[in-house]
Amino acid sequence: CSYNGELPKSNIFSEALYTFDIGQNDLTNGFRKLPMAQVAAIIPGVLAQVSYTIQ
Repeated sequence: CSYNGELPKSNIFSEALYTFDIGQNDLTNGFRKLPMAQVAAIIPGVLAQVSYTIQ
C-alpha cells in the first residue's frame, strides 16, 4: 500500500498544524500515586521528550 498520492507536498506539510494524542490515560495512571510536586517536576521532561521525538 502506498500513500504517496495522499500525502501533502512537503512545503504544505511543513506549514501545517498537527495535534497528537499522547496517551493521557497512561500518564494519568502513572501519576496517580505521585505527589503533585513530583508530577509538576516530571511534566517538563515529558513535554521535552515529545517535542524532541516530533522534531
